[in-house]
Amino acid sequence: MRLSIIICYLFLFIAGETSSCNSPCDSLPQGAIPFTDFKNNVMLDGVLNDSIPIKALLDVGAWGVAVPSQANPGNREYVTFEINGLKKWMHTTQMNENSQFLNWYGGYCVLLGWDFFDRRILEISYKGKYIRMLKQVVLDSLKSDYDSIPFQNKGRRLVVGGTVNIGDKAIEGNFWLDTGLNGLLFLTDNIVAEYGLTFDKTKRGRARNMDSSLTEINMLKANSICIGNSCLADKDVIFTRSEWFVFRENDIYIGLLGNQFFKNFSVIFDFRKNVLYLKTD
Repeated sequence: MRLSIIICYLFLFIAGETSSCNSPCDSLPQGAIPFTDFKNNVMLDGVLNDSIPIKALLDVGAWGVAVPSQANPGNREYVTFEINGLKKWMHTTQMNENSQFLNWYGGYCVLLGWDFFDRRILEISYKGKYIRMLKQVVLDSLKSDYDSIPFQNKGRRLVVGGTVNIGDKAIEGNFWLDTGLNGLLFLTDNIVAEYGLTFDKTKRGRARNMDSSLTEINMLKANSICIGNSCLADKDVIFTRSEWFVFRENDIYIGLLGNQFFKNFSVIFDFRKNVLYLKTD
């Protein structure tokens, strides 16, 4: 995982809503691991290298683990990371102590990629504020109530097919799943011209990235945003002319689907069979 990739994941929208860290519910199902949230990001308690208590922001749009330099002074390429008894060796990316990410989340916080849960079934309850690893028998008992949506692993980017309807335009393609992105949906910069969209009636704003710089954004109201049979209506879609490469036209995806989409659902990732399960929460 490269830091240049991580940098794009966490947008805090100056024009958007704000929220404070919230505690998990008092009553949790068996095996659940509580988390706190900050702007809908899942914040877990972990242990680095068997000895360092540290916060972890769960981001399925990333892989490996991004570690503060002060927590990895030897700049080790691999570290152990543990959450509630699950421990794995993880490839690292070093975060500079002046990183905006650390200014937001504190000096001892890592960005934890999806591969920590590789070959497992992970439930994320934004409403209950917990995650838990599920056995197949438990998933089998639940999945009839969920929308079952296959996703693909393309160079460690997890993408899913979807449709955005804006006016009379149906924009179809793959979305990069990114629970670390504080937004609902960013579309790549070629979509405006390709579909003949206009910003004449858009809302405008600014977003701050992890290096503290600001970039202009435009927001268009979508009639619907759908993956599988799971849809949200009347939501803003974000367009930006940022130079970050993840927002440029490419052959893998047309947009990034963020945590403000997932927070509306009970979410299960089956990382063994590459299936996403969603149920309206």
